[in-house]
Amino acid sequence: MLPAMSKNKSDKTFRILNEVERTLPDRTDLPPGVAENDVENPYWLWDELPPHPNPEKGCIQRGLCCRSSPGRFAPGEVEKAAELLGKTPDAFVKRYLVVDKVKVDGEEVAVFAPVKLDRKGKPALPTGGPVDRLYQVLRGTCVFFDGTTCKIYGARPWECREYICTKPPEENPSHADVGRKWLEQ
Repeated sequence: MLPAMSKNKSDKTFRILNEVERTLPDRTDLPPGVAENDVENPYWLWDELPPHPNPEKGCIQRGLCCRSSPGRFAPGEVEKAAELLGKTPDAFVKRYLVVDKVKVDGEEVAVFAPVKLDRKGKPALPTGGPVDRLYQVLRGTCVFFDGTTCKIYGARPWECREYICTKPPEENPSHADVGRKWLEQ
């Protein structure tokens, strides 16, 4: 049985696999004027960006990618980004990254990915170790995006460097393409 929300929207209880009903936490963290029922996904608020003003220019660093699906690191890139921030690779991973799994030709490959932040600016999942499939569907801003630019822009992941939001999806690198780079090393 799938998780089921109560039919009464004002009721804050839910059931998972026929377990005893539990109470959802109060939503005191919503911005003023936003009601809980106004938010499609109660865990993430999503700010839509205006359309690209000049698509033929390619990337103009407006943060669309950074706010939706941070790029994965290819081999050798964690060390460069860590150096840029004056950290050891180990400290960098423990503070900013998670280990995600991507499918490459039916095989799961572990890759480093920036942790996504929740709407309070805190890591949505614990850093420094593996994450489950939830990471891939969570909405959240890349830990390196400060609201205007990337804090590691000079050493950003290959996927971020190559991805351009105005290209058709099949012309952009995918998480699986990063996984292939890890398999090829």
